[in-house]
Amino acid sequence: MNTTFRNLTFALALLLPTMASAHDTWIQTNSPIVRTGEVVHVDLRLGNHGNHHRDFKLAGLLTLDWTSMEHIGPDGKRSDLKPQLFTSASAEKQGYWTTPVTLTQPGVHQFVQKLDRVMNHGKSIRSIRTAKSYVLASDSLDAPKIDGHTHETPVGLPFEMVLNTCPFSEVAAGQPITVTVLHHGKPIQNAVVSFIPEGETLQGERDPNYEFATNESGQATFVPQIATRHLIAAHHTAIDEKSDEFDFTSYATTIVLPVPNQPVAVLDR
Repeated sequence: MNTTFRNLTFALALLLPTMASAHDTWIQTNSPIVRTGEVVHVDLRLGNHGNHHRDFKLAGLLTLDWTSMEHIGPDGKRSDLKPQLFTSASAEKQGYWTTPVTLTQPGVHQFVQKLDRVMNHGKSIRSIRTAKSYVLASDSLDAPKIDGHTHETPVGLPFEMVLNTCPFSEVAAGQPITVTVLHHGKPIQNAVVSFIPEGETLQGERDPNYEFATNESGQATFVPQIATRHLIAAHHTAIDEKSDEFDFTSYATTIVLPVPNQPVAVLDR
C-alpha cells in the first residue's frame, strides 16, 4: 500500500463518523407497567445527536415519510401505529410524535420503529435507525407477573438490540444489564454500546463508566448506579453496504429502559 493511498484510507476512517452523524430515534412511554385494559402513552422521539450521539436530548420532529411504527402484542400480533401518531407541539418541526395505546392483553408489549432513507452529507448515505421499548400489562399492579422472555427474541430489524436481562423482573439499580447487538440477525463484535442515564453527560471519546464494546457474542454489560430512565444506544457503519444510490450504510438502534430501585415484577412460569 503506497503512502498516498494509506493517507486517504486513514482520512476516510476519520470522516465516516462525521458523515454518518444522523440523529437517532427512540421510543419512550409514560410508564413501564399499566393495568390490563388501560392506556399507555407511546412517544416516538428524535435526538441523541450531540456529544457523539450520547446526549439523550430532543432535536426536533422526526419526518415520518421513511418511518414505520408498530405495536407487537404478547400474542405476537403486529399493529401499525403510524396512522395514529400526532404531534406534541404546535410549532412546526418541534416536539415529538405520540399516541395512546390501550393494552387489552396481559403480558409484555413491544413498540418497534424503523427508519430507512438515503441522505446526502457530502456523500450519499443510507441511514437506518431503529428503536424498541417494552411495557408490561398486568391484571394486578400490586403483584405484577410476567410469563416468558419476549425481550430476548429479535423482531427482525436490520440492526437491533435484544435485552438478555428481563426489563421487569431483573432490572434495578446496582444490578447488571446485558444486551446483544444484532446486525442482520447475527451478533456483531466491537460495536460500542452507550448506556446513557437521563441528564448525565458522558465524557471523552468513550466514557469507560457508560460505554462498552460488544464481545464475540455481540454482548455488552452495564451496571446502573442510580434509578432513572436510561437510553441504550448502539451504532455501526457498514462501509461494504453500498449501491449506485449510496456510498455506505449507517446504522443506529436504541432501547429506552426505566431503571427502578427494585424490580417491578416477578416471573410466573
